[in-house]
This record gives sequence, C-alpha cells and structure tokens, in this order.
Amino acid sequence: MNATNETMLFRPSWLSVESWGLLLLVICELLHAVMGVFLKLCSSSGIPSTELVLVRSLVETVFILTFLCTTKPKSVAHGGAHYEYVSNHNAQLRRQAEGDGETGMPESMESSTTTALLPQRPLLFTPFGGTRKVQKIVVIRGIVGGITFIMYFATLKLLPLGDAITLLSLSPTFTIFLAAMFLGEPIFPSHCVATVVSLAGAICIARPSIIFGVDEGNSWIADSPYYWVGYITAILGSICGAGAMALMRGAGTMGVHTLQLVWSFLVFSFIIAIVFGHMEWVERIDGVWSMHRDPKILMYLAAMGLTGTAGHVMLNFAARLAPAGMGSIVRSSNIVWAYVFEVVVFQQVPQSTTWVGVLLIFVSLAIIAFQKWRDDREVAAVDEGYRLLTDGGSDDDGAGADETRRRGENEAAPSMIQETENGGIS
Repeated sequence: MNATNETMLFRPSWLSVESWGLLLLVICELLHAVMGVFLKLCSSSGIPSTELVLVRSLVETVFILTFLCTTKPKSVAHGGAHYEYVSNHNAQLRRQAEGDGETGMPESMESSTTTALLPQRPLLFTPFGGTRKVQKIVVIRGIVGGITFIMYFATLKLLPLGDAITLLSLSPTFTIFLAAMFLGEPIFPSHCVATVVSLAGAICIARPSIIFGVDEGNSWIADSPYYWVGYITAILGSICGAGAMALMRGAGTMGVHTLQLVWSFLVFSFIIAIVFGHMEWVERIDGVWSMHRDPKILMYLAAMGLTGTAGHVMLNFAARLAPAGMGSIVRSSNIVWAYVFEVVVFQQVPQSTTWVGVLLIFVSLAIIAFQKWRDDREVAAVDEGYRLLTDGGSDDDGAGADETRRRGENEAAPSMIQETENGGIS
C-alpha cells in the first residue's frame, strides 16, 4: 500500500496530507515522552536496562511480525530472486494474454507449463532484504542499532539525567562527519552552527553536573560507584547512533524496506540484551534479571512497550507525509511534552536556564529547517529546468532530469531517516 492510499484510509478529509503528517508527528512525540516516563519509573524500580530493552523489543516484535506477514515486496531489494522470478513470470503471461509472442524471458521460464499468475511471498520470507548486498547493510545496521539501544537505556540508568542528555546530544555531530566520510554528503556551515547551538541548548536544559555541579535531585545517582560507566556508554551510544543513522541513509539509497530495517533492529536488540544482560560484570553494574509479579511494575513495562511501539510505527508513517523542514521543528515538541511530564509526574519544576536551552534548541532546528528548505528549492529549480528542456527534447535530457530528481530525493531522505533513527531510542 502506498502513502497515497494510506492517507486516504486514515487522513481526515478536512486536513491536507502535509498537515496530517505534522499532526501525527506531534502525537508521535507525545507517545515517546509517555514511553520515557514509564522507562524512568521502571528503572527506578530496579529493573536492569538490558531487561527493559528486551521487553521493549518483544512488544514491538509482535506488531512488526504481523506487518511482515501481510506486506508484499515491491522490488528485488525487498524480495530477492523470488520477486524477480514471479514478476517476470507474471509479465510473460500478461504479454501472452495480449497476444505478444516476444516474451524476452529466459529459456527455463519460457518452457514453464505454469499458466496461472503467481503470488508474491510476503516480506516474512526475506526479513533482512532480498539480496546479499542489501542483507549485509541491514544486518550491520541492526547490530549497530541494537548496541545503540542498550547504550541509551544504560546511560539513562547510570548517569544523572543532565549528563545523559548532554552526552547523547553529541550523536548528530558524529553523524555529520560519518556521513561526510562514508557517504560523501556535504557539510554546510549551517550544520556546524546548528550542532553547536543545539549542544549548548542541551547543556542549559540538562544542567550537567560536570559543568554546573551535582544537584540534589540527582546526587544519589552520582554517588553510585559505577556512575562513571555511564559516561562511557553515553559516548559509545552517540557514536553508534551516528553510525546507525549513516547506515540508514545508505540503506535508503539501496531501496531497503522500512520493515526490514526495523526487524533487523529488533532482532539484534533482543540478542544483544540477552547476551549483555547475563554477563557477570554487567550484572554488577546494571542489576540482575528477575521475574516481576508486582502488578504496578507489569503495568509500567506493558505501557512502556506499547507507547514506544505506537510512537515508532507512527513516526515511520508520518515521516513520509510531513515536509522535512517543518517536521524537524514539530518534532521538537518532545521537549514540551517531556517538561510537562517532568512537572506533573516527577514534581520537578524547570529552572531558568531550561527556558534558555529550549530557545536554543528551537533556533538550531530552525537553522536546519531553513537549510533543508533552501536545498529543496535548489533541487526543484534544477528539476524544473530539466523538465522545460526535455519538453520535446532528447531522451538523454530526460535521463538527466530523472537523475536530478533521484539526487534530490536522496538528499531529502537523510533528514527524515535521522529523525526516525535518532539514537535508536523510539
């Protein structure tokens, strides 16, 4: 089902497609904030971060398996050799039905006695991609994303909240340089300015103890003998998160299906959580797994998994509908939701520096959105120029227009991919 059909099913008639996408992003960020509340409640109950990752992965796996069983591939990258065989076979039968004797099929297929159209197998048969090249990047992305997931949960558990947010905010910085090194993406001055401004905003909002000193609200965490491990997991999580985003961008240019990327992420998060969770040195730092029978804890776990899954699925849907620039700004609503819950649930009133930080974050997002808007205008202008030239022009010019359009799509995709996979936490 394409995006147009999906919007026809779910979009209210009085909303445009882009407005519907932006509204879904607001709801998505609300769900992620609610998930964060339940995550903090679970971790404060003594549940190891690796166990939380396992529960979170299991809940989403149920839904993703359902989608894999019902979604059909649309390219060789999705379905592999079987997709290609079925597509060619069905095309041959259609041509024969139309009286076209030139099948252009391999001899093995021309001699086939099958006369019925063959159905495509669902993505469940190729959950990691349809070709070796695709499978390689999907598996690597899953491993890196799984490690990022573990590092994120561990950082929130081990560090004061301020230190965790500040250090995890370094991920976009690493992403810019990794994408430039391995994907050849340009680095604009605005990217560097936005990174510095957003990091300054995160520092003002979080008030990390390494800069502002230990606050009374988080001193009990800093007093832990293993709190220093949180700084290591934060840096590793930022680097791995940047790597996961770069891999997602590369996968996007190869036509990898979103469900295959999410499935790989869940599978390796599940495996890594079990492996790490039962290591002796991890148990000393993070805690020991146990069966939970307390109805309150079970409710927290279920709510964390369900809200996180709903937010993740909605984000992947909304990101295709909302304009990238405005989408980046709207996603900043998670800051508002987070502080609403911070006051209502945890009874913590933001300090004056918090509002300075919020302003800086919005400024950084506005810089990114403006750069994206300029890029889109330039691509659209070039594309329009090629279109005018190819009205009655040669096929070569048409190929140039197609290439320009593809290049513009590839430049636009990373923004949404980065939003989707920011730290792998959703």
